Amino acid sequence: MDLLIIIISFIALISLIVGIHELGHFSVARYFNIHVLKFKIGFGKELCSFQGKNDCKYSLGILPLGGYVQMLGENVIPEGQEDSNLLGKKSYLDATLNERAAVTVAGPAANFLLAIVIYFLISLIGTIHLGSYIGGVSQGSLAEEANIGFRDKIVSIDETRLDTFNEINLILSNRIGDTGSIGIGFIKEGSNFTSYSTVDIKNWLSTSDQSNPARSFGIEPLVPPVIGGLLEDGPASRVGLKAGDIIQSVNSNSINSWSQLSKVLSNLPNETISISVLRGNDTFLYSLRTESFNENNINKGRIGIFASNDLSQWPEEIVVQKKETLIKAFVFGFTETYKFTNLIIVSIGKMISGSVSAENIGGPIQISVLAGSAAKAGLLSFLSMIAILSINLGLINLFPIPVLDGGQLLMIAIEKVKGSPISDNFLEHSLRIGVLLVASLMIFAFVNDIVRLI
Repeated sequence: MDLLIIIISFIALISLIVGIHELGHFSVARYFNIHVLKFKIGFGKELCSFQGKNDCKYSLGILPLGGYVQMLGENVIPEGQEDSNLLGKKSYLDATLNERAAVTVAGPAANFLLAIVIYFLISLIGTIHLGSYIGGVSQGSLAEEANIGFRDKIVSIDETRLDTFNEINLILSNRIGDTGSIGIGFIKEGSNFTSYSTVDIKNWLSTSDQSNPARSFGIEPLVPPVIGGLLEDGPASRVGLKAGDIIQSVNSNSINSWSQLSKVLSNLPNETISISVLRGNDTFLYSLRTESFNENNINKGRIGIFASNDLSQWPEEIVVQKKETLIKAFVFGFTETYKFTNLIIVSIGKMISGSVSAENIGGPIQISVLAGSAAKAGLLSFLSMIAILSINLGLINLFPIPVLDGGQLLMIAIEKVKGSPISDNFLEHSLRIGVLLVASLMIFAFVNDIVRLI
């Protein structure tokens, strides 16, 4: 079932962001009366197709990893083989350089517009976010060095105000590969005053796992001990624990967070324990035996339960509800898109400079896994994933590499400066180089995916 969700989510996600991208090219080409021969989503053998108005063929390919819009004049037609139905129709080569540039940039622009619309809708609908409270601090971590403790609330990083845990990860992501210091503002549990601390970093996470900067910094979010799911035929399921139960104690020791629960259970492999849970207004006491599993050659205990990701079930004091008015939601759409665009640009720059490992580049496998996880987390999480990947696609296509939109814009700029068309020989060689570069990048990303699985 999980595999099916991953596959469907991946196909839906890629088809949407690629479809929007190609629709951008298509719409602007039509606006300038440039004749479009073909609009295709996906590569390879056609699953289905139909002939639309104005002799444009619409088709769906078997591999949902791209697409294209073919305009009249983009392919050389041998003399004597011209289609009489196309005579007199405006080709891509008949268009002015400014019109060609507009058609080219319309694809990436459509991706950015999609992200803006998604963030606008998310903000207008309203969302519940994980608050910036701390549920665990790793020993010897930067967070411990900063004197951050359990249930403290982080309110700023590097003088940037925040109130959700997602913002912590986002701001820390900007510091990956940096040398210098990170400034943290936080409120200690039970205090009304903000404390400030600074920790030194050197090439931070440049060669380490960068998927969760907050965890690498040494902090975990404050997640309440609410059961979200149970492993079938696991210890908890067998004795009657249910999703939605709130765990209050283990062996009479009070439990206040999921991370605390995990630590307690991991220290009790193959032991009989008593667990007190709150279900509605009633309290139940269960006795069960933990399972043992090996992690890094250490036996740890577990009972087959998963944390709830339904924030509506969580205590109001540790979540943040955000819902904006129409105008503020519109502004949020732009600011959030700008925020992630800037983060991606900074990350790419750090990869090019070598301060961040290129091993973080992900391919179709990583995208499909992330898409599946986002889909299972809910519609809003899936929409956020679409927005981020749409921004990625828009940015990547603006790279000045032949075969990408950025490469075509570069050729148009050269032609404008030169005052005459670029030679076919130069175009052919540049396209070959572009294909080689893009293929190499795709292979590298795919290899990274395989290494992650291993």
